[in-house]
Amino acid sequence: MSKPLYLQLYRQIKEEIEAGRLASGTRLPSIRQMTRDSAVSRTTVETAYEHLCADGIVNCVPQSGYYVNDVPHRQPVCPAPEPQPAPERCRYDFSGQHMDPELFDFDIWRKLSRSVMMDSTPFLGYGENQGEWALREQIARYLSAGRGVYTTAEHVVISAGIQSLLGVLCEMFDKSRQRIAFEDPGFRKGYRVFADHGYDMVSISGGTHGINLSELEQSKANMLYISPSHSFPSGASLTQHKRVQLLRWAQKNGAILFEDDYDGELRYTGKPLATLSAMDSGENVIYLGAFSKLLPPSIRISYAVLPPRLLPLYRAVAPHYNQTSSTMEQLTMARFIEEGRLEKQVRRLRRIYAHKNARIEQAFAEHFGSRAVVRPNDTGLHVVVSLSGAGDAEQMCAQALRAGVRIIPMSSYQLGGRTVEKADFYLSSAGISEQDIEPAIACLRTVWY
Repeated sequence: MSKPLYLQLYRQIKEEIEAGRLASGTRLPSIRQMTRDSAVSRTTVETAYEHLCADGIVNCVPQSGYYVNDVPHRQPVCPAPEPQPAPERCRYDFSGQHMDPELFDFDIWRKLSRSVMMDSTPFLGYGENQGEWALREQIARYLSAGRGVYTTAEHVVISAGIQSLLGVLCEMFDKSRQRIAFEDPGFRKGYRVFADHGYDMVSISGGTHGINLSELEQSKANMLYISPSHSFPSGASLTQHKRVQLLRWAQKNGAILFEDDYDGELRYTGKPLATLSAMDSGENVIYLGAFSKLLPPSIRISYAVLPPRLLPLYRAVAPHYNQTSSTMEQLTMARFIEEGRLEKQVRRLRRIYAHKNARIEQAFAEHFGSRAVVRPNDTGLHVVVSLSGAGDAEQMCAQALRAGVRIIPMSSYQLGGRTVEKADFYLSSAGISEQDIEPAIACLRTVWY
């Protein structure tokens, strides 16, 4: 159906004005002249002019005529660029952005999802701000049994990812009085959240031996974000002695420790290390966890455990934010934990990732010999590889990508602008099958040497 004639005339004049072809103050043709020039009825022209006046585009001056008002010129619309095809998955992907499809049983997840959908009541609203009670209860029990974090559902906060969770936690504190330290290299996305919320930021050197405590003392920070069980991305685990020192520092300075228990469950030798939260007696630790390394990352569920003294601060800001994690996924996850499937998944992943990491180390030894050093790693699902006599790590990663192998230079995780001289690389075994590891490393040997 064609548009009415008055509307066509209205839009034609409006476009001329917005494009700047009819300048401010220009007198429009009279109704009689426009009727003659456009070959339309007088009523059509009058209606179009009335609409232009109503929109403030032109102004009617009695006994004089219609004049163009001063309106912003619309920028010319550029033709939309041709849609770019989505990047193809690499043949060999060590980035950790995907999960090997063999490591998760989606049939079980679908079955549990259908069972929670039997009651539609929880899905009719936005969900609880703090997270669904059923999941918070299961997380509290899981942490008490597996990580020594003795807590209750009341102190657990759910979100759709660590970044969105930190966004809410950031609002609990007076930013003008906070300086937060991050281990460098470290969690850049977490660093960005605090920076975007206006916190005073400082980076503390870390590495194979963990965070530099002397630097931390001198930094005047009163907050610290740290992954003591498996530092990201260096892979270091803090010794018991350093953990005690950190807690003493927090107690002495009234500081808050954000303990990101990254890969804490995935320890392959001995028992998982004690968390700072479990060792803390001064209520200075906010414990952070996520399921993104145990389940497919698309299942966006993370959580925090707040010490009792900080719970009122959270409750003061929580009403300003809706829950970001899907109610469906939360209740499915609660059932997944309740039935013991999460513990079974963790045991299975420990075995598989231990084999994969060992296979990466073996493949580098076979193809690179003494040129490659793979840092010993008894926790988590990635390794750090250092190459001697190599070139620029970022250029080498670009070469590898063109050959179908995606790896990450460690320089990507630098926070404080420190110069990285060594060719160090991050390789995750999460998204690659064990049988693909050897040919992938062989491909790197061909590309680089």
